[in-house]
Amino acid sequence: MGCNAGRGGRVPFSGMLRLALALAIAASLHAGELLAYDAAGALKGSWPAEPVAAGFVLAPREALLGAASAAYFDPRGVLHPVLWVSGDDPDAGLAELFIGFQAPAGAPRAPDIGKTVVSGRQQARVRYVKESGGFGWIARLEFDNPAAAAPGPLFDEQGRLLGWMVVKTVDGSPMHFAVPIARLDQIRSTLRLALAEWNARQDRRGEDDYQRALGHLWADDFDGAKFYFSKAVEARPSHARAWLHLGFVEGKTGRTRRGMECYETAIRHDPALAPAWYYLGFALVMAGDADRAKLVCQQLEKLDPALGQKLRTFIEISHVDTVEKDPSAPGGLRHKH
Repeated sequence: MGCNAGRGGRVPFSGMLRLALALAIAASLHAGELLAYDAAGALKGSWPAEPVAAGFVLAPREALLGAASAAYFDPRGVLHPVLWVSGDDPDAGLAELFIGFQAPAGAPRAPDIGKTVVSGRQQARVRYVKESGGFGWIARLEFDNPAAAAPGPLFDEQGRLLGWMVVKTVDGSPMHFAVPIARLDQIRSTLRLALAEWNARQDRRGEDDYQRALGHLWADDFDGAKFYFSKAVEARPSHARAWLHLGFVEGKTGRTRRGMECYETAIRHDPALAPAWYYLGFALVMAGDADRAKLVCQQLEKLDPALGQKLRTFIEISHVDTVEKDPSAPGGLRHKH
């Protein structure tokens, strides 16, 4: 009957059954939608949305742009008006919305991303999970039918929530990435903005280039990322996160000094942007500037103690205090005696 998978054989029946069950669970869990309306009350469109805690749902930011009101349509067929925007992650392209505590709590959480994930009715393979500069952790996904893979929540084979799938266009081709749920948990209840107030704060200058640049960054195409991040900061010079990412890719393409200048510009526009302080300190360590690296670390520890400790550990293991500048020495550095 073809249930055994010998060498070159077919997938075992038990494996097929597990996959079918996982797809069915994911499809049943992901039944909610965010409905957005214009000022006249006309429906602008619908987008995938996923409960992440009692009263809170995640949805694409694009659904909210220009919307006068929005509501979550849950799997039971009940509409829950969006009361306020409770969190925002522009880099991931997602917002958290508070819709009232009577809303469903959502799926349980998976501890981490494994080798496969489930999106809609498709299973995807995880090619890699890596830290992508100032963005943080990201996973690259591969689908057998990528054209049918749409952005939305991701689950494991037990139906537990893993994160959110994001599609980026890189050199004309779609690439699929997974944003871990742990990242999205960090924005929980960090805002309390009415939808109109949230929209009033949005500055869309250079946003298309910025989002395109993120795709190149996640794909490790640093030249492409540098090109689009440069366009983004040209369109919006105050875009601190664009300066942060530009600094990272400048360093990756061999322009360390230019990278540090970008980090400093990011900090000037947003002094609370902890990753910019971290990568500035990291670059200073690599350049042998002990005094400035330690000062940056002190400031970072006030903003983000965990990230500050990470930088301090790097400074200590790098023995940066044993190096000083010497233009006559190879590389411009020499060890102190």
